[in-house]
Amino acid sequence: MDKKITINDIAAKAGVSKTTISRYLNDKFDNMSKTTKVRIEETIAELDYRPNRQAQALKARNSFLIGVSVADISNMYTSRLLKGIGDYFQKTHYQVLIMDADNNIDRELSNLEKMMTEQVDGIILQPLVHQPDHYQFLINKKTPVVQVDRYTEPFTWPAVVSDNFQKSVDLAKIFKTKHYDTVIVLANRITGVSSRMNRYNGLKAGLTGSQITVHLIEIDDSNWQSILKTTLATYQRTALFALNGQVLWSVVRFLKTQQIRVPEDIGLIGYDDDQFADMISPAIASISQNPQEIGRTAAEKLNLIINEHGLLPKNIRIPSTIQLRDSL
Repeated sequence: MDKKITINDIAAKAGVSKTTISRYLNDKFDNMSKTTKVRIEETIAELDYRPNRQAQALKARNSFLIGVSVADISNMYTSRLLKGIGDYFQKTHYQVLIMDADNNIDRELSNLEKMMTEQVDGIILQPLVHQPDHYQFLINKKTPVVQVDRYTEPFTWPAVVSDNFQKSVDLAKIFKTKHYDTVIVLANRITGVSSRMNRYNGLKAGLTGSQITVHLIEIDDSNWQSILKTTLATYQRTALFALNGQVLWSVVRFLKTQQIRVPEDIGLIGYDDDQFADMISPAIASISQNPQEIGRTAAEKLNLIINEHGLLPKNIRIPSTIQLRDSL
């Protein structure tokens, strides 16, 4: 039987102390040179060393588990977010435990309680609830948490989000330049979801002082299509602004069934497009987010918090990009 590789073997091969190897395995890189880190990494790869997570946890009093709670795992945005998180932690000694809340507050709470039972070292949370006291048990246990995509208010933990408010302000300038007389915003429930509130409020702020009116239609209302049809009949030059990719495609389907032409009859833009908006005709304008970078940044910041590498800003905004296409 092949001899099991130990950290003593790694230390001897790399020409460093066992303590240095232990610090490397626990992501404690203070005062460790880049040359030493690379040499240890190469030695571990050469000897095909695989740390025993349970043994590490007993020694370090850590589980080396990261909990990730997402609102809806079926959403394309979420898959790209998880890609960024996974890519980052793949390079560390943490394992990732992913749980789907399925947009259900009770399920989210149950998932978080399970994570605490597993003694996760930290949590990346896409919160379903806007009030921090809903997560008081995490606050009481001083669990390291980084929020993604949205956040609680007042701030309890750092959040990594898109620049939602500012991009909607920028979009408002485009609506004014193109001389629309009304903008209809379509979204899932806005109240309590910071990303949607910031997109909506940014648009209204950007249109302040203009003659353009803004209407909000929440598509959770089963009658939203009838409401939209009635509203469209009221104005001459209208643009639709869908606040996420899933809503955008629901709107595209509605316009097709109603034989409403884009852009001849109506303008259309979506916030995030699931990477398909430029593949149909006419190509649909969109605000493209970078969920993979949001996930990677959140993972990096959580690792810093767990390993006590200083304070972080409350809100880290990852830039998104307005893609003007034929529909607007």
